[in-house]
Amino acid sequence: MKTRYLLLLLLAAACNDGIDTAALENTPSKIYLTTSGYVAHSILDFGEATREIKLYVNKSGYVDRAATVAFSHDPSVVTDYAAVNPGEFIVLPPGIATFDSPRVLMAGKDTRASVALAFDLNALRPLLAADPDTPSVFPVRLSVENSEGVVVNDQKDYLLMNIELVAPRALLANKGALIEMTADRFRNPSLTEISAPIAITLPFDNADYAFDFTLVADPLDLDEYNRRNGTTFELLPGGYALPRLAIAPGENQCSGNLKIALADLPTLVGGKTYLLPVRVSGSGNDEIPVEENAVCYIKLKLAAKWSGAWRNTIHAGESGLSTSPGQAYETYLYSRADALAAFTDYTIVAALALITDEEAVVCPGWAGTMFEQCSPIIKITDADAGDGKKVVEILAGWAREGAGWEPFTTANNLSTYNPATNEIYLDYTGQFSWGSYRVQRTFSNQTPFE
Repeated sequence: MKTRYLLLLLLAAACNDGIDTAALENTPSKIYLTTSGYVAHSILDFGEATREIKLYVNKSGYVDRAATVAFSHDPSVVTDYAAVNPGEFIVLPPGIATFDSPRVLMAGKDTRASVALAFDLNALRPLLAADPDTPSVFPVRLSVENSEGVVVNDQKDYLLMNIELVAPRALLANKGALIEMTADRFRNPSLTEISAPIAITLPFDNADYAFDFTLVADPLDLDEYNRRNGTTFELLPGGYALPRLAIAPGENQCSGNLKIALADLPTLVGGKTYLLPVRVSGSGNDEIPVEENAVCYIKLKLAAKWSGAWRNTIHAGESGLSTSPGQAYETYLYSRADALAAFTDYTIVAALALITDEEAVVCPGWAGTMFEQCSPIIKITDADAGDGKKVVEILAGWAREGAGWEPFTTANNLSTYNPATNEIYLDYTGQFSWGSYRVQRTFSNQTPFE
């Protein structure tokens, strides 16, 4: 009696004075395939002549009974399967594979046995290549011979092996992935470099092969990404170093970091998003290439210096606007790039289309809306305004609902930016269709957007 039934007997004894052992002894033992049904078998093809696949069979039952288990190539398996799962199949001939032993004796105490099925790959390759779109199957049926009290579990007595030969390839672990990264050079000036991981794996035990991979950043991959996703990302213009990736015999993977030196990218515009496609273009191994389309994408967004929530304080000289001196409230400012990403209102988009300077700062008014008299677009220049401050230009005037940005003129512009305190001071007069106004306010205490 098998050890695995000890717990069953103890539970039965606890619930009853005895158990009906006669009934258990008269119950047939059953054999069944450990893996049954329709199963896909992908064979990595290294060019060898044969490849073995192990098939396993189990035997269960209360009484130890011996049995001879037989394996056979049986086309009726395909007929039975197709009756329930309609489809076209190519039935591989019996000579394409050979059982090392079509019959296996399972002794009474045996609960598991196996056979090896060796496929003739030289004969299999042309058969699969002739019609690669139709599943090629090898049907196996399990049966019992020369045994009393052992039957086949007819739910698990067949195996329909869908055979596919796959050329071995090195795989980019993050193929097709979009690796999103951000960097804030303004609030974190010590940040000089960021990195993104890239990994390559081999889907097989590698005892003999050496690899030295080639990585490239191809602008054509960016064009294809933008076309496929309806985006307009720009190519990261430089400042990056591609890692050297290699795999030695006995290893199955390698990884490294693509490094981006922010100091080498002084012309990058804050608020803009850049994309760097990285393709593994070669394996350095004549026998095992890299999988097709082994590309991942590094998405880098640089935080904009001006985007964020600012404290907007009204000064005594402001007039002609719906404000009160001393009033303070939160205002959101945006770099032009962030504004284009954040807003869809046509008045904002139309105004931004007229402003080509990427360093422009958009100043929405009340509660972040654009429909308030002081909603200018400004530019903080490098021109000296005295006392360490910089001159602020007024590039566009205010927006009003339904009309968009009005052309306007300004006078007496005394607007400045103080780098020491990170404060924007607006002081100018403006003219709109029904009168003039004066702006006099300070933006301070910036809190960058998350």
